[in-house]
Amino acid sequence: MAETSSPPKSRIVLIAIDGSEYSKYAFEWYCKSMHRPTDHVVMIHSVEFHAVLQTTQWYYTPYSFDTNTINELMETEAMSIKEKLEHFAQMMREHNINGTVKSIHANRPGEGIINAAREANADVIITGSRGTGKLRRTFLGSVSDYVLHHSDVPVIVCRHKDHHHHHHHGDKHDQDVK
Repeated sequence: MAETSSPPKSRIVLIAIDGSEYSKYAFEWYCKSMHRPTDHVVMIHSVEFHAVLQTTQWYYTPYSFDTNTINELMETEAMSIKEKLEHFAQMMREHNINGTVKSIHANRPGEGIINAAREANADVIITGSRGTGKLRRTFLGSVSDYVLHHSDVPVIVCRHKDHHHHHHHGDKHDQDVK
């Protein structure tokens, strides 16, 4: 008696994006390495508005924190986010990938990504890595480290092949030659 195979289960793949080359690389890696036609991709841009308010523009306008300045900053940031989302939506169309692109607001990007993955019932999270050094990660933290340690589902951290040299701590390539 011949067995009939059931159609492959649709996966929900969440890809964290920020508009950087690292998030583009993570998307390209997904397309080349694990994309299935039945996947539903959710691309998430987790926005930190407090970072917008920490712009150098404040240093040039002391004591003039009016609502017009704040509104201008917020509008500029909203346009920047819209452009990033449109760019990633176009990338999905070019690769014939089914999914959505959206931004969310969070106190910390990692928390936003984790919450979005839970809301979407994601099966996996893919994120890029900026390749920051150990010292910087220790003091400032890392979005990919946060996601990796707080996720309920598997996480794939894609390190850009051209920035791999940041991650050879302690191996023979880092030793001084005398």
